[in-house]
Amino acid sequence: MTSINWYPGHMKKTKDMILENLKIIDIVLEIVDARVPLSSKNPDIEKITKNKHRILLLNKSDLVTKSEIDYWREYFIKNNLADEVLDISAETGQNIKKLYEIMNKFLNKKKEKMLKRGILNTTAKILIAGIPNVGKSKLINILVGKKATGVGDRPGFTKGKQWVRIKSNYELLDTPGILWPKFESEQVGINLAIVGSIKDDILDIEYITNEFINYLRKSNKLSVIRERYKIEESIDEFSNSEIIDRVSIKMGNIQKGGILRTEQTAYAILKDYRDSRLGKFGVEK
Repeated sequence: MTSINWYPGHMKKTKDMILENLKIIDIVLEIVDARVPLSSKNPDIEKITKNKHRILLLNKSDLVTKSEIDYWREYFIKNNLADEVLDISAETGQNIKKLYEIMNKFLNKKKEKMLKRGILNTTAKILIAGIPNVGKSKLINILVGKKATGVGDRPGFTKGKQWVRIKSNYELLDTPGILWPKFESEQVGINLAIVGSIKDDILDIEYITNEFINYLRKSNKLSVIRERYKIEESIDEFSNSEIIDRVSIKMGNIQKGGILRTEQTAYAILKDYRDSRLGKFGVEK
């Protein structure tokens, strides 16, 4: 799994960029993936922004259960990893109005302080940060109300730095997604790979899918595989490779000579999870 220790040069530049602008930042919007909230929370961002007003956004919250959202909200607040936690969906716009309500409370307090100094026009500068592919660009597009940055399905798509004005009193600094130099554990890298925060083309897809199936097995969720691919018999006693073989047959991923296309099947299983075709649940708790 050493290939998952992905820290290209542009990610160091992004960290340096955040540090350069931090003095003028009022609010930090850190976006994590609600399916893997802890694994997708960059400890570097936590360290360098801990003295700012931190709003942690559990994005893609529509892809998990309410009990999972409640669990992680309590976890992050209890462990002082955020000042406020809000579940959102940058895809559907869920809770964006509530996000503005939270930011407006902070802005109003700042306005009061500035008025005492005789300053009438007050703006709040916002840093939006997170690892690749957690929905930063889509969130900005919603906040601005139009297409403000390039959005792609590939991790690390957003390039460079840009300030974006959102409404009259807010300016937002968008940064590319950054990972950190080394994952604390192999499981963190696996979790990020499962949800697609690391480019699939640098991974052993069959290994990642095998780990995903391990999670399903431990969580008593193997039935989602059986139901999705219409496997009649119980697969609880099957090995992971036997499950992938059986799904390959059901999907018709068979080459000439009866050879199964297991890598293609492994990727299809991951994609089905990412697209919520296996149900809505996270892979971390």
